[in-house]
Amino acid sequence: MSSNAIEPERRRCDRVALSLAGRYMLADGKEFDCKIVDVSTVGVAIRGPLAGDVGERVVVYVQELGRIEGVIVRRAAEDEWFALELRLPRNKLHKLASRIDWAFRRQTEGLPERRSFVRFEEEEGRTTLQLSDGREFDAAVLDVSTGGAALEVEATPPLGAAVTVGKRRAHVVRRFSGGLAVTFDW
Repeated sequence: MSSNAIEPERRRCDRVALSLAGRYMLADGKEFDCKIVDVSTVGVAIRGPLAGDVGERVVVYVQELGRIEGVIVRRAAEDEWFALELRLPRNKLHKLASRIDWAFRRQTEGLPERRSFVRFEEEEGRTTLQLSDGREFDAAVLDVSTGGAALEVEATPPLGAAVTVGKRRAHVVRRFSGGLAVTFDW
């Protein structure tokens, strides 16, 4: 193959070009600010000051996408960027795909951010959701902020319904497949 030949595309999924801020941690615990170049549910390209070694595990916290992790599969010789193959549990792939879609549409269509508060993804957080009639449901906390939370839960109360999340009173503001989002009452 000549040096001018273009290498064929080998990706399993098309990546979406996104410019998102983030922070990554290498296996040795060192953390760096970064910019996401492009992303899919199976991989992400990251521009940052230092790349680890191929095969090294990396955890990345990305604005609008949350926590993702994977292993380095490619890197630039100059350490200015690297690519991760993501290692996510199956139950988080759909959530990541939805977040990628929303971030892409927000950037390309100029859609405003709907949340008033920055949300943080919870790792294995559990709580209870109590409806106004007293029924309680076990819920997984997907993300939470000082203003609200997203829960994976079987209950489907209507929009605007008064609920209690843990010990906090709230109102349902959004429903999605497998869960809902609430705003906490002050």
